[in-house]
Amino acid sequence: MSARREALLAGFVVLALYALTLYPDVPGGDSGELVAAVASGGVIHPPGYPLYALLGRLFVHLPHGTIAWRLSFLSAMCDAAAAGVLYAAVRRATGSRAGAVAAAALFASAPGVWRYAICAEVFALNNLFVCALLLVAVLYAQTRDRRYAIAGAFVLGLGLSNHHTIVFTGAPLVAWAAWIGRKDLLRPRTAGLLLLALAAGLAPYLSLPLADSRHAAVSWGAADTWHGFWTHVLRREYGTFQLAASGIAAPGDPMATVGAFAEDLAQAMGWWGLPGLALAVAGGVASWRSATPWASLGRVLVVPPLLAVGVMALLGNLPVSDPLHRGIVARFWQQPDVFFFVWCGVGVALVHRHARVLRWVAPAVATALAVVPVALRFASMDHHRDRLVASYGTEILRAAPPGAVLFTKGDLITNSVRYAQVAGGMRPDVHVIDLELLGFPWEVQRVRAKYPDVVIPGDRYMPGAPDGFVMKQLLDANVGGDRPAVLLCGGAKPGDLTADASYGRWPFGFCELVHSGSQPVNLDTWVAESAEALPRIDFDTLPRPPGSWEAIVWSDYWEVRNARAAHLLLVAGADPARRKYVGAAADMLADLVAANPDEPAHVWRNLAMALGRSGLDTPEKRAQAADAWRHWLALGPKDDPQRPAIEREVERLTRP
Repeated sequence: MSARREALLAGFVVLALYALTLYPDVPGGDSGELVAAVASGGVIHPPGYPLYALLGRLFVHLPHGTIAWRLSFLSAMCDAAAAGVLYAAVRRATGSRAGAVAAAALFASAPGVWRYAICAEVFALNNLFVCALLLVAVLYAQTRDRRYAIAGAFVLGLGLSNHHTIVFTGAPLVAWAAWIGRKDLLRPRTAGLLLLALAAGLAPYLSLPLADSRHAAVSWGAADTWHGFWTHVLRREYGTFQLAASGIAAPGDPMATVGAFAEDLAQAMGWWGLPGLALAVAGGVASWRSATPWASLGRVLVVPPLLAVGVMALLGNLPVSDPLHRGIVARFWQQPDVFFFVWCGVGVALVHRHARVLRWVAPAVATALAVVPVALRFASMDHHRDRLVASYGTEILRAAPPGAVLFTKGDLITNSVRYAQVAGGMRPDVHVIDLELLGFPWEVQRVRAKYPDVVIPGDRYMPGAPDGFVMKQLLDANVGGDRPAVLLCGGAKPGDLTADASYGRWPFGFCELVHSGSQPVNLDTWVAESAEALPRIDFDTLPRPPGSWEAIVWSDYWEVRNARAAHLLLVAGADPARRKYVGAAADMLADLVAANPDEPAHVWRNLAMALGRSGLDTPEKRAQAADAWRHWLALGPKDDPQRPAIEREVERLTRP
């Protein structure tokens, strides 16, 4: 079989693997926004990812699955193609089938790659262009044919039209090619062709002003103006290579980020672990010292992973100490991982070439790498039944009163609701307004045009800014009278407490129903309506690894039940006429811990307090309260000043 057919076969095998594990609906993170923006023809968040959007608009017309599944299939195709291209690059560079299998298999089964190959995201397309750049670089190193350099310039332009981080691979390869081919590539005519090829690859950016002019249901920025276009493309609202806008994230620790990358790389090697890393080191050294045309390229390939990890460690403004933030940062480690997989493939090829007696060793290693990681990881990577995040958004919309205004905050909330409403056609009567985007003047203009019945009392929601308004002003303008219900989903911006003295926030499903302090609330009505608003999600033993969006859905699912009971306990107060509500809160919390005994310490404390206030008039209630306090003592902070008093209370409750 020819090397080209082998690469095609590798790609098809990987595609079959990914197709079996694809998300059937939208997962967490940016996927909801990506799908909704592509489906509605809008502009994705900076830098716009125009090539992904253009390809996505083709894939949304596939005749199978949800719109999210169709864009997930686009990711699967891109990463499967990347595996095939990587196979071809290592096969061409080393001449070893075993080395090519090892590199492609490590790439395809790496958890970070697999995770984003089965959902609607932009990283799989970036992986494809990184691997394509590597292949054309190998071809140019071996032939010095300018056609490969021109193809590389075009691939780099396309890559930049999808994801800026490809510059970590592109810049070193451009410098390398320009140096070794300087007598040819730097001639005016050839240099002009290279620039034309690069510009052709960047052409998808021209689609951004057109997309913005559509005034789509989901769209970011003001790309239809010259200033807005460059602001968007250069990510000025985030900061170049930063992962969150100022005020949303906290500074990260560069050394902790590098350490987290090393841990994830070891995980990507999996059971192969240290031997795999040792082969990668051997392959890297062999590439560096090789006397073949591969040598100069092999030395340059050290630079991209150093750049990718180093720049993200210094500029990526999310701390990896938080599991969720670590997962967000880890998305950007797919690119540097590729080079370690290449070196491992070169190392396997080295063994194959020199192990004259044990010629079977390298093929056996390559076969094991192609089979064992997939078998070990398949269950945790299989999301073909996972609709948890999609259910999160649909439950928020289901619970919303007719015509309600939802002020949302946070990717999980906003993006899952956007997807359910735009791509799923659910609850068009509900007004969804993202508070974080409302911090930009262009979003204020868009909201005013889209929802003329919603009053935006200033230029942008930015507490402390001279032209900003605060939450109290926003609620003053939209709560009360005959206006539709207002819900806060995710709360106000950090530090904005201006509305707390004037408005009550009553738990209502995953959100909070806003009431003016001057408006009486019928507790019986709220208890009944908030019970109906509680989320209904079937977790059905689906994977919820720590730091995943599924884990956040699971946590929120239970926390909103605690918040409802705790709020009822609070508003009941010490009024004897409301004692029945204290008992109702105690029953809610008892049902909660019975359904999920792994509740955190504060839930057990609320249960103990509710039982105590409802009256410990039976031995059963005393035992129940003592058990709740024991759970709090086991789970709560060890330095809590009330711990001695609670220990005495447990002793009193258990006294015969």
